[in-house]
Amino acid sequence: MYNFTDSKEERVPGQRRNRGFQKKQERNLMSIVVGLANMSAKQLGAVSHLLPPGTVEAIGIAAKLPRSNQGRKRQEQQVAKMMRGQVGEGALAKLEAAVALAEDNAGVWDDGDVSGRVLAWREGLLAGDEAVAAEVYGYPRAWAPDHQQLRAAVRQCQLAMEEEAKAAIASAPDASPGSSNDADDEEEDLTAVLAAAAARSRRGSGSSTGAAAPPKSRALLKSLTKMLKPLAMRVVAEADAKGASGADSDEAGEEEVA
Repeated sequence: MYNFTDSKEERVPGQRRNRGFQKKQERNLMSIVVGLANMSAKQLGAVSHLLPPGTVEAIGIAAKLPRSNQGRKRQEQQVAKMMRGQVGEGALAKLEAAVALAEDNAGVWDDGDVSGRVLAWREGLLAGDEAVAAEVYGYPRAWAPDHQQLRAAVRQCQLAMEEEAKAAIASAPDASPGSSNDADDEEEDLTAVLAAAAARSRRGSGSSTGAAAPPKSRALLKSLTKMLKPLAMRVVAEADAKGASGADSDEAGEEEVA
């Protein structure tokens, strides 16, 4: 049974609690926790950045117990207590979506905020965007990949894409080496091919149909993506944590005004 003394909600004097709404919230939270405990390690890892410290380990303990075991239910309740008031509404919505996907056996959930940030960073770094570089290299070193390794990975991708672009231009059927505008045309074509290569990389490396990126650059782009993903997960997690604490502060402020 839900113990309202465990809730971190700030109560406004004179305001009656909506117990029905709170019970519904608690049922939803428990449903998410049960779903998390039923996930595979890979599925749980995909949402680990949305959970408070220690929660993944606590979920792992519950997952090892039989589903009908009372000890598992108590452990799941403990996980819910760890999450209560520590996970923002946005993160809860993501967790709910991830649980639904896992229950449908539809694979591993992808956090669009993380993948979108990784893509923007990757394209910005490859294009030499100084603002993007300042952002990526401006986070605490404890969050980020090794800066020297990251710069080397970016340069390797750039070189591979440039080589493939030049090879594509050289093998183009309408190439005309005698033209007086060759230098300008080559520069324009190189820019166009690099843009096309970046577009192919955005479609991911899971499909190998038609316009898939050449093998060398594809492998390097995948490696660069893997380097950037942990940083993106940390940034998204920190943003969610600030959102959750901000909501608590707003409630406290309303109580002071009252």
